[in-house]
Amino acid sequence: MPITKEDVLTTGKLADMAVSEKEAAIYEQQLEALFKWVTELSSVNTDHVKLDAPGLAAHLRSDQPKPDETLAKALRDNFAATENDCVKVKKVL
Repeated sequence: MPITKEDVLTTGKLADMAVSEKEAAIYEQQLEALFKWVTELSSVNTDHVKLDAPGLAAHLRSDQPKPDETLAKALRDNFAATENDCVKVKKVL
């Protein structure tokens, strides 16, 4: 899927960023090259690649959350109002 200058301008507008025509042309080229590279990478067959390098162990572990009820209670106690074990805050517009 080719990236157009209109795509870049629309994305800039959605991100609330001012993007000039000159910048849009530059970003268009850069994004097109990036997506071309990603497409090239995704075409590589990695079915038989085995990750066994010790340096990659951090990428293979599963994260386990460790809830800290003492900290959670201390944080909740800093708010004036709670409801259903959740803190109530003012509406932000």
